[in-house]
Amino acid sequence: MCILSILRGLIMGKFLNWVLTLALVTVAWAPIAHAANPYSAAYAVNDSIITNFDISERVKLLRALGAQSRNIQQDAIDQLIDDRLKVRAAGTFGLVISDASLASGLARFAVSQGTTADALWAKARARGISRQAFDDYYTAQLLWRDLVQRRFRQTADPTSVELDNAINVAAAVTQRSILLAEIALPFAERGEAATIAFAERLARDLNNGASFEAAVQNFSRSGTAANGGQIGWLSPERLPAAIAAKVLGLSSGQVSDPVRVSSGIILLKVVASRTLSSALQKTVSLEYAVLDFSDRTDAVASATNMQRGLDQCSAARSSADNFGPLSGLFGPTSVNDVPTDIALSLARLMPGKSEVITNGDSVLLVQLCNRTTDLSEPIKAQLSNNLFGQKLSKLADGYLLELRRTAIIEQR
Repeated sequence: MCILSILRGLIMGKFLNWVLTLALVTVAWAPIAHAANPYSAAYAVNDSIITNFDISERVKLLRALGAQSRNIQQDAIDQLIDDRLKVRAAGTFGLVISDASLASGLARFAVSQGTTADALWAKARARGISRQAFDDYYTAQLLWRDLVQRRFRQTADPTSVELDNAINVAAAVTQRSILLAEIALPFAERGEAATIAFAERLARDLNNGASFEAAVQNFSRSGTAANGGQIGWLSPERLPAAIAAKVLGLSSGQVSDPVRVSSGIILLKVVASRTLSSALQKTVSLEYAVLDFSDRTDAVASATNMQRGLDQCSAARSSADNFGPLSGLFGPTSVNDVPTDIALSLARLMPGKSEVITNGDSVLLVQLCNRTTDLSEPIKAQLSNNLFGQKLSKLADGYLLELRRTAIIEQR
């Protein structure tokens, strides 16, 4: 073999090795180069592409919005996939979001967060988020809202049964229950002006540490005096506004300012209170009967005997003409329109029950016929909106799951 042939073989061998090495390096670096390209495809969702840049932008946006997650990268990917499905579904219904609609939607969202649309964008821009990524995020949400409402509005409207059930549940909720005690000071004992002045001094003394129990025994002329003046645990909405305003701001152990009733003054002490859950604005309507024994001999004994046979309000109705001027069957009427001393008595009664209330010479047999608790119209509207939102959200979640189930989702 000649020297020239040997040299040619060596050169050719090195060349082939170089070509092979170059090919291997190219193959090895191809995925790395692909991943390093921020605009390369990361996922395909049906006919839409999610790039690595999209994912990076969404991660930054989620952080700007305060998202807390152990895997925010995966959250961003899941959101972007959902957004592609939402936008595509909206497109099949011909839905689009104009620049004006986007601006309006951003403004509403910002208000709900206690900020402005400009402040939202400034916060995103400070984190290096592109305007396109920012707008894409909110556009998808607005399109989905419009699509879901178009498809499911009628289905999501609460039925009358659903709304009634929600009202019944909400009406049973009470924020605070208070244990009240009273000192009843009749005008007949000291005269009106002197009673008012005495009540004001006594309230100051009691709030400065004087014994409430001793004051009950010495001064109260109510039948509750035998029990330390205690009225019992009451729900605030059962109280007339005049009393509620006096006691709801008090802490346990505090005594109210004087409360005027028809025959005198009462002082109320919040013995204890307990919080059950959040309260809703309620309206309480009462039907009740009153038999006035004030001008009768042995009034308390007579009223007590009558109470034993008083099973129904119809019995009180038929007897009312035989008693004093305060007698009668009343209601339905708002609790705020009931005389304060009677309303306080009714607040601790269950329907059908009765009690004798005394204050000086005044002796009344009071019976609660019916109590209706309802919610104010604004609260009813709020409950209806809440029910609608809950049903719409469930329908939307089911729809999105169906879109995912039928979609072609590929990782590139």
